[in-house]
Amino acid sequence: MRRVYLLVIAASLVVSLSLAACAPGWGQFGPGGMMGNQGGMMGGQGGQNGMMAPGGMMGSGMMSGMPMMGGMMGYYSGIPAPLSHDDAKTIADRYLASLNNPDLSIAEFEEYSHNFYVSLIEKSTGRGAIEVIIDRYNGSLQPEPQGMMWNSKYGMMGSYQQNQMSVTQQQAMKIAQDFLDRVYPGTKADEIVAYYGHYTIMTTLAGKHYGMLSINGYSGDIWYHIWHGMFIAE
Repeated sequence: MRRVYLLVIAASLVVSLSLAACAPGWGQFGPGGMMGNQGGMMGGQGGQNGMMAPGGMMGSGMMSGMPMMGGMMGYYSGIPAPLSHDDAKTIADRYLASLNNPDLSIAEFEEYSHNFYVSLIEKSTGRGAIEVIIDRYNGSLQPEPQGMMWNSKYGMMGSYQQNQMSVTQQQAMKIAQDFLDRVYPGTKADEIVAYYGHYTIMTTLAGKHYGMLSINGYSGDIWYHIWHGMFIAE
């Protein structure tokens, strides 16, 4: 009787799994899906165009993330028309003006296949202040994930402290290059900008701009900017 009972349970599970496999969204939890381990949203083998960097969001000290931007899941009601470079720059300029902080200015403005990257610096110190992205299709503007979580002055996760970051620029560059050598062979750590709580480092491939990653200024954690897509222009 016990054996029959177990067989019934097993059969029920098979039916349930079969039905679930046919349901919308099931693939989000399989390999390569939202929770999978082959380049999915929380996966450990993501590539340049995946949703998460290797290591997953909380894995092995290597952190990555994906902004909740329009079109994140690849769904569009029609063929999307990207913003022009000038229109996106106008959005960035309006955002800067809305901050009402004369000490801030735009230092970097880069176009990628998924969004535009904007970096603001403090004119008085030359230090990085805020990083934001502009969705390339709907124009929505939002902070970079590492800025929200790690920026101790302008971010949302704590108050500003005057203490020096324990990870130096030289150490951050070495951490970044060691990571790139393993995960993106051939790419090089290039320009580095110090923010409050972290560094952001531009990367190159064959001498051309490729992408970027951030290094936590206290723990040395790595956050690869997988959400930008392919670099287009500055």
